[in-house]
Amino acid sequence: MNVEKIIIILVIFSFFLTSINVLGIQGNLLTREEAIEISKNSSLVQEGIAKTYYATIETHHYNSQRIEELKEWHSDEIFENVPKDAFWEEKVPEGHSVWEVIWYFSEGVGGYMVGVIVDAEVGAIINELRGLTFL
Repeated sequence: MNVEKIIIILVIFSFFLTSINVLGIQGNLLTREEAIEISKNSSLVQEGIAKTYYATIETHHYNSQRIEELKEWHSDEIFENVPKDAFWEEKVPEGHSVWEVIWYFSEGVGGYMVGVIVDAEVGAIINELRGLTFL
């Protein structure tokens, strides 16, 4: 009887510790504002801020499940000739979520965009890419 009680107490205790650990991990995700601040450290964003008059920002959050879906989608045969490093999703550690921060820099009559991918768990820049020029 005492052994059964000890096992039950150990199971409850391990469940309790696991629950606290999971809640702690989910509570440490970056906010949108923190991701934007981190993206400002990107060399492409710093260059854009230095030479343009006006910038707007767009953000998207991708959870770990969506990242895995994108990885699977990019493994399709239509992408077989595209280098894997062309997909930023391949650089995201398994189980992590990310913020995609898109900066639109205006240069008067036109401009361009810069995309920065920030790991939502550790706050590191995973990828940065200068995008399309627009009028």
